[in-house]
Amino acid sequence: MKNKLLLPIILLTASASVLAASTDATTTLHWKGIVPSVAPGESVIITGPGGALPYADSAGLVVTDTSGQFTSDKISLELHYRACDDGVTVGKCAEGSAFVTGESADAVGDLISDASWTMSMLDTVIGTTDTSALGTVVNMDGVAMTQAVPIEATAGTVTFTTENETVADAPLAVGQNIEVHSVINSSKAI
Repeated sequence: MKNKLLLPIILLTASASVLAASTDATTTLHWKGIVPSVAPGESVIITGPGGALPYADSAGLVVTDTSGQFTSDKISLELHYRACDDGVTVGKCAEGSAFVTGESADAVGDLISDASWTMSMLDTVIGTTDTSALGTVVNMDGVAMTQAVPIEATAGTVTFTTENETVADAPLAVGQNIEVHSVINSSKAI
């Protein structure tokens, strides 16, 4: 008798969870922080758009399936001359004055619209997966960057994105983190 009563209870419970599943959805949220690696220049300073400090040095990846392919949100940067403690904001300080040091608004001078930008390192990390076959690319204003080859900006603000169009050797596990790390240098001959 107990077994006959137990079966309908199990069926009712199972059907209730099936009905509930049709009106519920689940997602996984991820947050990631990276300790910034700012190597300040003596006479120039990297900022966000409009000279904003601190600037955004990370953005999200858009991953739509388990293939390993992705695109990214944009990161926009600018290179500015460092301001001098005597008020000069364009390149060289007068004798007896010095560049304002640190990463603060008073250190930001005039925008350099023709700065050179160079990617010196690119690393794609997907847990312990070998990512050497992936074709991760960093783009500056839509142009693919090549490691150690500078690109001269055509405007003051440059925008970086990353993407991979290569399918991974095996499908990635659901919930797997994908990270792209790139070191970008900017310079201007003064």
